[in-house]
Amino acid sequence: MTPTLEASFAFRVPNRRDLSQYIAASGLLHASDGWSYLGKALVALLKGDPHRAIHLAYYAELRAASSLLATEGIGVFNKYHFALTARNVATELNTRHRTHRFLWECLDHWATRPSSGQLFARMVRPYGITLEDWFVSVGGASALAPQAKAWFIQWGIDLQNFPDDRHARNLSSYQPDGIPDAWYVDGRDSLEFSRDMWAVLEPSTLSRFENIDLSILRIALETLFTSRTGSKANKDPAQFKKFVEPIVKSQGLSQSTEGQLLRFLLRGASPHDPLIFSRSQQAAPTGRVEVQAVISRAALLLRVASGSTTMLLKDAGYDAATIAFWAEGLGRGRGLWEGNAPGDPLDLWADISSLLADLESFQQKYPADQQTFFRMGAELGQVLMGLGGCERVAIWSMTP
Repeated sequence: MTPTLEASFAFRVPNRRDLSQYIAASGLLHASDGWSYLGKALVALLKGDPHRAIHLAYYAELRAASSLLATEGIGVFNKYHFALTARNVATELNTRHRTHRFLWECLDHWATRPSSGQLFARMVRPYGITLEDWFVSVGGASALAPQAKAWFIQWGIDLQNFPDDRHARNLSSYQPDGIPDAWYVDGRDSLEFSRDMWAVLEPSTLSRFENIDLSILRIALETLFTSRTGSKANKDPAQFKKFVEPIVKSQGLSQSTEGQLLRFLLRGASPHDPLIFSRSQQAAPTGRVEVQAVISRAALLLRVASGSTTMLLKDAGYDAATIAFWAEGLGRGRGLWEGNAPGDPLDLWADISSLLADLESFQQKYPADQQTFFRMGAELGQVLMGLGGCERVAIWSMTP
C-alpha cells in the first residue's frame, strides 16, 4: 500500500470502488511477496544467520495472512481496515488495531467460521481431488472443519506471539547479535531442512502442492480415525486400513494408483511427514524462537494463501493469459529467466530439481561435520542463490 493511499484515510473516505479493486488484487500480490520473503529467509538460514531468517520468515507469514484475508474480502491497511460488504463497496471496520494484531485477530476469528473449513476442503487437492470429495463418505467438509481451524491457528501463531512477545520479536528484528553460541545453527541441519522443504514444494499437473496436499490428507485421515475410535493409526494399523481402504477405493483411481496411495497413507512408503509439518508444531523455548519452525509455518500458510488466491482467480474467470503480465514481470524482475517466459509454469521446477541434485552431491561429498556454512558458500554459491528464488512457487501455484 502506498503512503499516499494510507495517508488519505485520515482525511477522507477513499473511493469505495477503487479500494474494493485494490483489496481484490492484493491477494495475489501479498502472496507473491510472501514467497519472496520466504526465499530470502532460506538464504539467510543457509548463510548461518537465523536472526535475519526469522525476521524475514515472520513477514512471509504476515503477507500470507494478508493475502488470505484479502481473498476473503478483508483489506488490512496499518490501522485503517476495510471489508467488502457488497459489489465494489468497501466498508471501514470499527477498529484502529495495527497490522500485526489485527491480522491475528481476523485469522483467529475466521478460522472458527464454517467458511474456513469449506475453503480448506475445496482448496487442498491430493491427486487433483478435493479434500471434500475425499471425505464425502465420512462427513465431507464438516468432518474437516475442526482440523482446518487447528491448522490455520497453528500456522499463523507467530502473528499472535510476536506482537505480544516483544522480547522474542525484537531479538530477531531490532536487537544486535554477536555472541556465537546464542544463535548458532548447524550447517548440515539447515541444508537438510532447506532441501526437504523444496522437495515438498514440487508441483504436479494434478496439484500445484501435491506433496503437501498428500501429507495433509494422511494426517487428516489419521486424526479423524483417532477422534472416532480413540485409537492411534500407528497403534491399530489393521483397523486404520479398514477405515482408509473404502475412502481410497471410492475415488475412481487406477488400481496401481490405489495401491501406491494406500502404501503412503499406511506409512509403508514415505513413513515420515515432511519436515515443515513437524517443525511447524514446535513451540518456542523460553527466550528464543526456532527459525525452522517460523519458516515452516510461513510456508504452510503461504500454501493456503496461494490456493485461496488461485480459487478466487478461477471463480472470477481469470486464466493464465489474463495475469501473464504479472508472472512475466515477476520472473524477469527476479532473474528467474531472460527473454520469454516458460510456456508452462511447471517447467520452472526443472531449475530447482537441478539445484537439489547439486546439493545432494555436496552432502554425499562431505560428512555431516564438514557441511559448514563456509564450504556451502564456497561450493554452492549459485545453488544457495537459486534456492532463494521462491517466486517460482508463486508463479506456478497461482497461474490458473
